[in-house]
Amino acid sequence: MKKVCIKSGIFTEERIQKLRELSSEIEIVVADGGKAADALADAHAVVGNFSPDELSVCKHLEFLQLNSSGADAYAVTDKISKETTIATVTGAYGIGIAEYMVAMLLAMMKKIPAYLEDQKKAIWTDEGPVTTPFGKRVLILGTGNIGMEFAKRMRPFGCTIVGIRRRPGTCPAELDELYGMDALKEELAKADVIALALPGTAETKHLLDADMLANCKEGAYLMNVGRGNVIPLADLQKPEVTGRFAGIWLDVVEVEPLPEGHALFSVPNLLLTPHITGGFHLDLTMKQIFEISEHNLKAWLGEGEYKSVLDRSTGYCF
Repeated sequence: MKKVCIKSGIFTEERIQKLRELSSEIEIVVADGGKAADALADAHAVVGNFSPDELSVCKHLEFLQLNSSGADAYAVTDKISKETTIATVTGAYGIGIAEYMVAMLLAMMKKIPAYLEDQKKAIWTDEGPVTTPFGKRVLILGTGNIGMEFAKRMRPFGCTIVGIRRRPGTCPAELDELYGMDALKEELAKADVIALALPGTAETKHLLDADMLANCKEGAYLMNVGRGNVIPLADLQKPEVTGRFAGIWLDVVEVEPLPEGHALFSVPNLLLTPHITGGFHLDLTMKQIFEISEHNLKAWLGEGEYKSVLDRSTGYCF
């Protein structure tokens, strides 16, 4: 009998029961993150983002199914055996995050935050000219599931959609143009909208520092839904950096949670959300997390191939 430990709070009891029915040869235990040591110690498979420290007690871990797309902490740790197969749920969050991206871009372009502030102050005033996505050049850094779902949703607005990825290859139908990282500076200078959906790797850390951001087009819009450490937190507090953008929206920052009273909260043209676009808020996301987890548990049991396996040498999934 093999033991599967599932982190509490991810799946409903109905879904957990469905996993129990996958095989009579497995025992499923649901464990709280803070009191999971005993359950994890003898687990052969684990579902959920237990920390690498928590997973260090696992003696027989064959398969780890994360409930996140990001896996940077798991790619670099030495507390999980190199023999353990690690999978993410890449593909589960794309729709939900892309919808936030469209909503926040339109909010910035149409000055919605300014009108909300006017309402709070009981002021009836015209905030002046706005802009449109139509005809804009949209640059997407990171053309995985999230980047491609955003591209699909921007297509009807009449944009030119450009992608940047490590290995350019053939340009997918969702994009008009596709380039490698060597074109980053040139493309930043041309982009009206810059959307970051990059994973956290050694190569992406501080990729867009103050020097790189200085290449961005004046009046562009900047959004980050990937990893917060792509942009150094200190650089986001420099007026010469933030001042060149018409608007900035960050769902992720280098230090989370951002400390109460932090200077970033007061940057005039910057909107912050507390890393919620990829959370468990959307029922569709939860459905897709379960379906990927179920598929991969079947693969662990010998039925089919894994999806979204983490390549621990690169931090990307294949």
